[in-house]
Amino acid sequence: MYQQPPYYIRITFKLLLAILVFYVLNIAQDILIPFIIAVLFTFMLLPVSDTLRKWKFPAAVAILISIVLAILVVSGFIYFFYYQIASFADDLPVLQEKLMNKVEGIQNFVFRNFRISKDEQIDFLQSKLAENASSSGTLLLGLFSATGAFFANLALIPIYIFFLTLYKEKIKQFVVAVVADEKHQNVMEIIKKVSGVSQKYLKGIFLDVLILSILNSTGFMLLGIEHAILFGVLASALNIIPYIGVLIGSILPVLMALLTKDEIGYAIGAAGVCVVVQFIDNNFITPYVVGSSVSINPLTATLVLLICGSVWGVTGMIICLPLTGMIKVVCDNVDYLKPYGFLLGEEVDYTKNKFRLRR
Repeated sequence: MYQQPPYYIRITFKLLLAILVFYVLNIAQDILIPFIIAVLFTFMLLPVSDTLRKWKFPAAVAILISIVLAILVVSGFIYFFYYQIASFADDLPVLQEKLMNKVEGIQNFVFRNFRISKDEQIDFLQSKLAENASSSGTLLLGLFSATGAFFANLALIPIYIFFLTLYKEKIKQFVVAVVADEKHQNVMEIIKKVSGVSQKYLKGIFLDVLILSILNSTGFMLLGIEHAILFGVLASALNIIPYIGVLIGSILPVLMALLTKDEIGYAIGAAGVCVVVQFIDNNFITPYVVGSSVSINPLTATLVLLICGSVWGVTGMIICLPLTGMIKVVCDNVDYLKPYGFLLGEEVDYTKNKFRLRR
């Protein structure tokens, strides 16, 4: 008669399995990241291709049209950023001059209050830069290498989307074929919910970024901050990255205000715009636009953000929440995984869904 191994052996096995999974995710990221992005966009574009097929378009043509529309939207967004950054680059000489004036003012302040000469300050900064030059160079080299590899695989995303959409029924039939007959209905319900989560989340995020871009840009323009639209849209786009993106997006316009304005009140005003817009987003925009499609509690979101960031970098930080939301949907609809779904989510009353951890 088979005897189950002790509990500590099973825990050890699960930990080793988790380590193996993270290792595989890390070394296979150039393949997995474009494929996962393609899966998310496939869910989002399904209503478009399905509508076109109802209008008697051939399946392949309908899918191609939906992909082309998505490419046009993304290309328009990229062109907008390119135009704004090019305009910003034209002002770099002026900004550099203002930066040198600010630095000279700081040096004078340090000399007056701490009696450290400008030469000593420069020597100190140069020594610190020299200490970090090697590690910074290695970091930048790795960043450009990873970015180059990502863009090299970016061309695969439309191909993945096309075949995932074209063979969606085949994939459904495969999933049904590998599960027991009595679970067919439950599996189809899970697939439907996962698709709904990804669609609602991605559509909500795009609309949320659009609204925040208008609010941020308007606030920065009223303050007279140069390149207000660029910083407003950038702060809104970085909001996709939970927690960290909000912080980075808020720092940039504040630094611009400190650099280009003589009074610190403008920097405080820029920070105030970011705080007010973020408050509006958290309490009014996100609950109605994005909704509870990804009802992940803050602790889980933070841990997932850090883990995905360490494994897949910035891209992992962007796609971590929709992936976690999809995993939670699966956990909530599979009996022995319900405790994990409860742990991931924001539910506070476990008595509504009675479950027991399997030992």
